[in-house]
Amino acid sequence: MSVEFQERLISYAQRAIEMAPRCTNEESTKLFLILPFIGLLGYDDRNPHEVCPEHAADFSEKYKNRVDFAILQNDQPIIAIECKCNGTPLKDERGQLRSYFNAAPTVKMGLLTDGLIYEFYADSDQPNMMDANPFLAVDLRDVAAGKIEENVVDGLKTLRKGHFDPENIGAEAKRKLVFQSFLQQIADLADQPSEPFTRMLLQQAGISNVRSRALPEFQDLVRSAFRAFVNEKILQRLDLSKEAAGILAVPASDVPPSEQLKAEDKITTTETELEVVAFVRRRLAFLVKEEHLFNEIGKIRFRDYQGKFVVFYDRERRGRLFDFIEGVNRGPKYRFQFSDQDEEISAESLVGAVIDEPLLRVFRLRALGEAVPDVS
Repeated sequence: MSVEFQERLISYAQRAIEMAPRCTNEESTKLFLILPFIGLLGYDDRNPHEVCPEHAADFSEKYKNRVDFAILQNDQPIIAIECKCNGTPLKDERGQLRSYFNAAPTVKMGLLTDGLIYEFYADSDQPNMMDANPFLAVDLRDVAAGKIEENVVDGLKTLRKGHFDPENIGAEAKRKLVFQSFLQQIADLADQPSEPFTRMLLQQAGISNVRSRALPEFQDLVRSAFRAFVNEKILQRLDLSKEAAGILAVPASDVPPSEQLKAEDKITTTETELEVVAFVRRRLAFLVKEEHLFNEIGKIRFRDYQGKFVVFYDRERRGRLFDFIEGVNRGPKYRFQFSDQDEEISAESLVGAVIDEPLLRVFRLRALGEAVPDVS
């Protein structure tokens, strides 16, 4: 993503928002909002050989078509821009742009705008037949507020002077339309997982022959998994700590999914619990000697329940390292119950000597299938 172009786009959007209340007719909208946007894309709005107002493309003397602006290349229109007064709903204004699009064989892209919302169209299905849906849409109010996606900025960059390719825009628009369709389908599945999709995931997990009456529980689990996946990606994008991402571990399979979701709403992971996970990862990085074992430390996760806090390797049921219980009013602050021993280890502070030996032993057991007698 071009940082410079994005900054210019945001700056322009903020200024456009300021100017919009004064743009009460189509002419002022063109002058103060749309022409500056054309300039932002690199086209010279002061050169009629490049940006031509009221450009005509007629089927015949009887059926005449004009577009507010046409961007020309070698004196032929390649981009048609239909302008409406700021605030005019665009969904009912596509017919005029479509007519011009059909009448001008060299036009490869149409732009419909009210000065704040910009809809970009191509002919991805049939030549000179404008698509019903835009392949790119930009709302400057979102841009001004910083709500701008990378694919939108990249899409605008390809439409700039010197970057716009009239011959390939149809194929690129088709790709974007299919991509948008995929996004919508994924969003629908995340909100309401279908039975075929849920069964497909269950088969991938090695579970088959699930009765229909039991399927809603697994659909809840799929919905939860979608949410956890999205949250984890957000944390990664924000470069937040792995400790914060650990709460997104998969729920234990011995608790009904619907009950887990209800219980999770009442659980708050404490700073002490996050401190324990961070300490365990740092301590193991110090203790392990083998590089391949060091790489496995990243698979340490946790799961927070009411009354206990489980730290595990890779998978909770098969990779449990220990349960941690935080002292509250009295007793030791740190209490560890390791999975391979009966006795609880307690301490008032986190020091390596307290849990080094059992921690390394159980970690090796889970990661490699082998234990060590001590850490010396």
